[in-house]
Amino acid sequence: MSEKHLDTFGEILIKKVRDLTIHNWDCIIDGEMKGQRSKEIREKLSFFNDEQVGVFKELFPMVVDSTIHHLLWTLEEEDGLELFVEVDQKVNRIRDISDGLAGELYTEDGWIMRFSKKRYKEL
Repeated sequence: MSEKHLDTFGEILIKKVRDLTIHNWDCIIDGEMKGQRSKEIREKLSFFNDEQVGVFKELFPMVVDSTIHHLLWTLEEEDGLELFVEVDQKVNRIRDISDGLAGELYTEDGWIMRFSKKRYKEL
């Protein structure tokens, strides 16, 4: 049952945080978002050539992944923070069911490879 709790948490984190963040920024950069903030960002990027914008788009998922990595490490290491996952009316403390939350992101069996629809490149 613990594996199911971990996968539930990982799938939600990857789909609703990682993928959605990358999607939103792709839309901003590609001009699909029309808000004021998006316009200001595209204006700043207008000084970049296509190759430089491509590098930015390539790096952005790595920044997102690094942020998620540090969030998971913090959730595991900070005693004052607790995160519980409920599946099928059973609750587990997430740090108790993983031998390293940040490590759950990586490898061919990790959350990113299993749950993400967005581009991924290991550092």
